[in-house]
Amino acid sequence: MANSPRARFGHRYFKDWGASLERLWPGLLPGLLVALAGGALGYWLNSGAVVALSLMLAVLVVLLWRQHLQVRDSEAALQASEQRFLRLFDQAAVGINLTDTRTGRFERVNQRFCDIVGYPMQELLQLDFARISHPDELAQDLAQMRRLHAGEISEFRMEKRYFHKSGREIWVDLSVSALWEQGATPDYHVAVVQDITQRKQMEQALRESESRLRMVLQRLPVGVCLLEADGRLSYRNEEFVRISGYTEQEVPTLAAWWEHAYPDLAQRAHYQELWQQLAHVAATSDGIIAGAEYLIHCKDGRQRPVEVTGVPLEERMLVSMLDLSERRAAAEEIHNLAFYDLLTQLPNRRLLRDRLQQALVTASRHGALGALLLLDIDDFKTINETKGHEKGDALLRQVAQRLREVVRADDTLARLGGDEFAVLLEDLGDTASEAAACSGEVGEKILAALRKPFDLDGEMHHSSISMGITVFSGQDAAETVNELLKRADLAMYQAKAAGRDTLCFYEPAMQASVTARAALEADMRSALADGQFVLYYQPQWERERIVGAEALLRWLHPRDGFVSPAQFIPLAEQSGLIVPLGTWVLQQACAQLVRWAQEPALAQLTLAVNVSPRQFRQTDFVAQVLAALASHGTDPRRLKLELTEGLLLEDTEATIAKMGELKRYGVGFALDDFGTGYSSLAYLKRLPFDQLKIDQSFVRDVLTDPNDAAIARTIVALGASLGLSVMAEGVESEAQRAFLERHQCHSWQGYLLGRPMPVQDFEHTVRAQVQAQQGPERGADFSI
Repeated sequence: MANSPRARFGHRYFKDWGASLERLWPGLLPGLLVALAGGALGYWLNSGAVVALSLMLAVLVVLLWRQHLQVRDSEAALQASEQRFLRLFDQAAVGINLTDTRTGRFERVNQRFCDIVGYPMQELLQLDFARISHPDELAQDLAQMRRLHAGEISEFRMEKRYFHKSGREIWVDLSVSALWEQGATPDYHVAVVQDITQRKQMEQALRESESRLRMVLQRLPVGVCLLEADGRLSYRNEEFVRISGYTEQEVPTLAAWWEHAYPDLAQRAHYQELWQQLAHVAATSDGIIAGAEYLIHCKDGRQRPVEVTGVPLEERMLVSMLDLSERRAAAEEIHNLAFYDLLTQLPNRRLLRDRLQQALVTASRHGALGALLLLDIDDFKTINETKGHEKGDALLRQVAQRLREVVRADDTLARLGGDEFAVLLEDLGDTASEAAACSGEVGEKILAALRKPFDLDGEMHHSSISMGITVFSGQDAAETVNELLKRADLAMYQAKAAGRDTLCFYEPAMQASVTARAALEADMRSALADGQFVLYYQPQWERERIVGAEALLRWLHPRDGFVSPAQFIPLAEQSGLIVPLGTWVLQQACAQLVRWAQEPALAQLTLAVNVSPRQFRQTDFVAQVLAALASHGTDPRRLKLELTEGLLLEDTEATIAKMGELKRYGVGFALDDFGTGYSSLAYLKRLPFDQLKIDQSFVRDVLTDPNDAAIARTIVALGASLGLSVMAEGVESEAQRAFLERHQCHSWQGYLLGRPMPVQDFEHTVRAQVQAQQGPERGADFSI
């Protein structure tokens, strides 16, 4: 510190002493020589005193000369040292300043300090350190300075902020040491300053990152806790506490968690064993404990299903907990919507069909007969029209309740829709007569129970039902679910024809039409050979334009005219004629698509073809479709095959394989009549469908039946979740179409949008629509 007060004092002392010696030396030397000469003369004069004096003077001269040389050498060394110190001071990698402790003014600063605070050196020497210090740390700094000046401390260190000349804040590490001499007051100090702004910024960024991470963990919709190696639960987020209810004070360790979550010892042992098994598996792989379902006992006393997963973090384990309660509730709600009637909470048609299929298998296996009872409320339409739908709904609920009171708990009671109910009875004996007697007895009890008046909001109402019963054994191949429903339905209408408020059994005598059906089958074979079948086309709309059509088979009989598809399609399915008929339809559809491809207005149309289960199950079905496409040069992307839910009943893997192979060629698939037959969401997500078609039975009553409306909305939501488009069939009114559109179903088919028509009429309709859309803009006209 060559410029410090102490250094300046030493330098000046030695310099003044040397200068004085140099000034005295020229006059002193002659005197010394005279003295030496006098001494010599005295020597010769044998004066002892003079000799002694001369010798002393000579020694003094030598000593003074040597001291002169030493002072000169010390001054040179001091100057060299000072130069080295100044170079070190100015070129130091850290900021250094010499400051007056009393006033705080800078006495000397190096260049690095100037660079740190951004001030030129001359300007900085006119300031004191308080001028550039941040006020938040200034009080602490001044307090330390007072202690330093008072001699209480000799040095101190702190982190503080300076203001750069540009105005920004600079964080520095400040080390201050006092300069003093023994017994003197430390009026000056040296400060060493290091710029730590970048470090502080990194620390701040780290704190912010940790804060964000903690906030994310706290707000995660998944419960998270940190399990330490010693068993402590050192962290848990809000969701973890919400799920279980246990705070850190209540459950500080894993052992405490097991005790609180599983008060029952057997249950605790079961889940501990499950956790240990998964942990053992994890230890031999990637260390991640696979998710598993646990049923925990929460603080509020409820049992809550959760999924728990563990991820290792060095010596710790991050445990996540997912609440499955809402998922379970949603799954249950979806199940209820899919299989239960919203109004009466009874099983719906879909669940009845499933139960009936199981009953057929059980009856065939064990030889115990069963019966299906189909009930229809007489004149129910009149009740809705005269007393309103609310009274009608109240009646339906009361009918359901009385049916529950009559039938056994293990019998299946269902509402099929509207005013139709069904009862499935099983294990009615080994003979048909015994089964008929038991089912007839139950039927009579039902009739009696429903003859009693119903209280409809204080108004007494008398009603009756018509009932059809069919007995089944499961041994006859003709006893399918559809066939039993048809038989019971036929018997029910026989009861209505008999005067209502009664029951009828299905009997072979009711099959008087069998002969007619045989004749119809013979005519159908001739019709296939003679070319009596034609395709009609029903438009399929998407929003405001026709995007395709469904090819519908029609039979123009030379004698009887058009034969209803409801007559010949089931017969063709049963007789096996559906296979050659289906092949003919495929060939005609592919040829038609090629013709449409040659006209721009029709080129983008798709054509949907219904495929029967029997046709689809043919081993060469895929080859048939590919052959039809190849023989006409048809774009496979324009062909859409419509399958029914019955295909999912048998050999699902083969169904998936066939669909997948055709899908790779570009053929599309639609699931027809969705919601009326067997369905499984597990299978549905595996099958490569492009579209779900809402059955017209739901669309028909979508405005009047809450159950049908809920099912329609559910199908649309299901299709959206699976990435499938949804088309509604049987749209017959603008109100139905508007309801569907409000609930995000934008594809429709039905009489409102166009009846099935010959190809020429369909093409004319499409051309007219294209021409209209190319003209002035206007809304879509659905009144075709």
